[in-house]
Amino acid sequence: MKIHGIECSEAVVSYLETILWAEHCNMPVAEEELVDGRMNVGEDHPLYGISEQDSLDDHFDVDDFSLDAVEGAIKDVAEFFKRLGDLLEKAREYKDDVDIAYHFWLTRQGHGAGFWDGDYGDIGDELTEIAELSGVTNYLVGEDGKIHQM
Repeated sequence: MKIHGIECSEAVVSYLETILWAEHCNMPVAEEELVDGRMNVGEDHPLYGISEQDSLDDHFDVDDFSLDAVEGAIKDVAEFFKRLGDLLEKAREYKDDVDIAYHFWLTRQGHGAGFWDGDYGDIGDELTEIAELSGVTNYLVGEDGKIHQM
């Protein structure tokens, strides 16, 4: 699938889709500037009606990630797969790259589900340790209506 003209693997698309359903709409303004959790903007603004309580996938899809965010996701997934080394082939005995990328996001963000919860047999804890090396990352909905990596 192409996003912003960049060919993205199924694993990268899965990673981005996981971000969409797992994360909320972090807004580009301070909380005290929000009215009922929404930006005080007119109907023609790309963020009109969007609340910080909404899941990203309530309003956005993978095409709504900024170019930098897509490039960052490609880099993060590639670096994680590289870091796995020979463990990647063992992980593929349990799941495909789409599921591995999905579990990578959930694990790195500490979402309470991920590699360690039983789907990866005796390598789940090791996959978790490697995923956690990537650290937590966050995304922000910009005033341009795009999702940006912070």
